[in-house]
Amino acid sequence: FEQRFFEGDRLTVAFESAQVTYGEEPVDLYNSGVNQILSVAATRGHRLLHFSMVDLNEGADGPVADMSVLELGDGWQDDPIHAHRQLRVAGREQVALAEVQLFVMRADDVRTPEDTPNLELLRRGTVHARTLETVEATLSTTDKYAPVEREPQLPHPVTFAASSLEEALAAIDLLPHADPWFVLKDRHGYGCGAQVHRLAFDDPRLSEQVTEYLEDYGHLLLQEFCAEVAEGDIVVTFFDDELIGALRRLPAEGEWKTNASTGAAEIGYNLTPEQESIARTLKRSFPECRLASVDLLPSGRIIEINAFPGGEGLLRNYGISLGEIVMDRMERELLGPRTEEVAPAALTWERRTALGFPTGTHWQEVDAIYDAHPDERDVYDVFSGDRYRMGMRDLIEFIPRSPEYILSIPHSGVFVPEEHRDRFSLGEDALVEIDLYSDLCYEMAEGMHLRAELAPFFVDMNRTRAGADDGELPRHLTNAAFDYYNVRDRPMLRRPYSAEEERGVLAYYDVYHDLLNGLIERMRRERGYALVFDCHSMTSVGLGRVEDEGEERSSFVVGTLEGSSAHAGIIEAFTATLTEEIGGHGLGLDVATDAPYSGGFITRAHHDPDAHIHVLQLEIAMDSYMHEVMEEGPKRYAIKRPRLRIVRRAVQAAFRAAAEEAERVYHQEAGVRSKAPEYIPPA
Repeated sequence: FEQRFFEGDRLTVAFESAQVTYGEEPVDLYNSGVNQILSVAATRGHRLLHFSMVDLNEGADGPVADMSVLELGDGWQDDPIHAHRQLRVAGREQVALAEVQLFVMRADDVRTPEDTPNLELLRRGTVHARTLETVEATLSTTDKYAPVEREPQLPHPVTFAASSLEEALAAIDLLPHADPWFVLKDRHGYGCGAQVHRLAFDDPRLSEQVTEYLEDYGHLLLQEFCAEVAEGDIVVTFFDDELIGALRRLPAEGEWKTNASTGAAEIGYNLTPEQESIARTLKRSFPECRLASVDLLPSGRIIEINAFPGGEGLLRNYGISLGEIVMDRMERELLGPRTEEVAPAALTWERRTALGFPTGTHWQEVDAIYDAHPDERDVYDVFSGDRYRMGMRDLIEFIPRSPEYILSIPHSGVFVPEEHRDRFSLGEDALVEIDLYSDLCYEMAEGMHLRAELAPFFVDMNRTRAGADDGELPRHLTNAAFDYYNVRDRPMLRRPYSAEEERGVLAYYDVYHDLLNGLIERMRRERGYALVFDCHSMTSVGLGRVEDEGEERSSFVVGTLEGSSAHAGIIEAFTATLTEEIGGHGLGLDVATDAPYSGGFITRAHHDPDAHIHVLQLEIAMDSYMHEVMEEGPKRYAIKRPRLRIVRRAVQAAFRAAAEEAERVYHQEAGVRSKAPEYIPPA
């Protein structure tokens, strides 16, 4: 494919499958992922066509096809993700394949090169366009023996290929007989479970059955039956090298197959590292295939790889629209990035991996702060109920990865020292006060990480040390660091601290802020400027003593103190890149600025763009990466792993763009300012 952009904003998209409908609607391609792509393409106004392999012919100027013209009727606005239900066939036209910019191959009528008509016509007719999937990718994923051949070292059920009755019966004898059944498959099936059968070893008609399937399919797979399938299997969906999501499929009552078409239930699933590694390894062994799912058992044994995974389970469990993800990317690749969506700063960052600190880098100032607090103490995890013995380095954690920026993560902690545990009510209400799992959103980023592992209601690093009532701070920021008020505007402390206890609590606060002040000074000393991101998460709906109580919030809120916390170019680079990065996933994620949060104490205390100190606060709505505390049912507190990956990549890209802009701003202004104002750390 030679990269070029097509003019205009309307594509001609041709969908291929054996039939234009397999259901009651005039257009239904019997795959929820393909139907989503069809629906999104329709609602965005693209020209839609449909053809089958038998419709291809050689025209005077190249390959052509007799295609159905699809038109979108009224009523789709109520359910745009299923707009294919409102499509109808408006007529038939002979269309030159050269007119088509995007081919979407359902390919249920593609088997082997010998058995499939017009493959060479399709190859020649699609070289100018994007094709999901190409002829090569379609043939490779249609061959259900290909995973064994390409990655034999990965775990598979015992599997044999056969093209004759003699080969098949010999393979059946070699299969494990721990269970009374084995599995027979069409080697070149197209998914949905229609060509998958469970046969009994002792069936007196076994030879006759195998003969019948050989007549139907020509090439068979004979496979060990794995009893663990009764507990379901796992489907891992990829687009290019991006893991979109994982689902657990549970068979319907009385069924052994786990296909959605047989009534299986699909639920969100968190992959183990081993399962993810197996799935990724297999997907990468099919580099010709862009959109695919890997099906495997919980033990890790691979069932198969399929082009065009279903999309309904991802939509229902994660809110992920596979159709929007695919069409967003196809439109960018074929039409070019939209002018209003381009983030110029994001395009200038050439070094994708930040330069780390040289080996032997010394952190004397950091070590001196920690060394002043050598004692360990017993702490209680308010989330899990576990107890640990930890030192100051564990409770106020510093992780230097690269020098481009500083990450302050003050509110993700879950620990309370045992000596103060009885001063708090530590039920589930306490978890609402924590930026739960927010550290996971930022943990893959570069920079210098400073993270408080102590619960914010025990000591709030984003408040003034002793409280403030001078009228300059928003009301919810005025309490002292040790005197936390919950979302109901009530103090969390059951009884006040003594003066000595108060000093002990504030010692943690002082360590955090001494480290932060030192890092800012060091970065400014070594690079001429400092760039700080104060990193948080927030409930998706305003709770308690905030101005937006009861209102839904944006997915990301960038706090800039109304544009004054950092150079305008840095703010623009950060927000534009963040917006660009979250826009291509079909999740409805959005970015707001300064509403409802414009910046807490850390942002207000440290920002000083005139002194080359730039600070941005970032809030991420919890429902963007997890099931929130307020939710009911078993999903509560569960991580939405596919969304978490998207969030991580987005914030990483935004941090990089802002860091590149900060570097550029400093060097542009270096010739204007002979000497930056002196930086005075906040008291």
